[in-house]
Amino acid sequence: MASDIRSGLLRAIRDSTQFEIADDSLEACLVAEPKLLDDPVRIAAAERVISGRLLGGTPVPAAVRSEVLPVLGNIAEAIVESMLADQGWQPVDDDTAGYSSGHGIDLLMLDSTLERLVAIEVKSTIQPSRWPRLASGRREQLTPEWFDSPGNQSMVEWDVSAADVYTMVVQVHLHRRRWRACLAGDLTSPHPLVELDQLDDLAWLDG
Repeated sequence: MASDIRSGLLRAIRDSTQFEIADDSLEACLVAEPKLLDDPVRIAAAERVISGRLLGGTPVPAAVRSEVLPVLGNIAEAIVESMLADQGWQPVDDDTAGYSSGHGIDLLMLDSTLERLVAIEVKSTIQPSRWPRLASGRREQLTPEWFDSPGNQSMVEWDVSAADVYTMVVQVHLHRRRWRACLAGDLTSPHPLVELDQLDDLAWLDG
């Protein structure tokens, strides 16, 4: 079942439209407020490296890649959250640590009708040659068992299960300034996001 869910999500996301990330939207998410961060000095240093790479084309030094990647993931999550908020979606739970790590969903949001709770998984990359992948070696990711794991902090905190949420998987390609996504009411039947109007009301997933 896990492999079927994974392959279905990958097919749906490959069939989705590539939407543009505006430069001003990207720049607005490159630096977080220090008061929101667990380790402001460490994260600010990583943000400067990422800003230099994305805005100035400066390569990321190999010695700091392990520090940069979790912060890069958090920036991608901020872009997705901001974009969905512009569509009228409401944040329920997000990562305020400043870096993306650990087990569990990245964002939990209500759609614009405030009727559907959506668990959102965000994958990001700055590599020019490929889109980001779902985590390798974690075949159970995005299965009902994964959502309902005790380690899935946001799900536990809000006392919701896989049966209570819709699913959205978003790939953010920061080098190309593009993103694409798929959505599912039922994990066995994911659908590509082709038009942004699909985000206005997710009732079409219920069919």
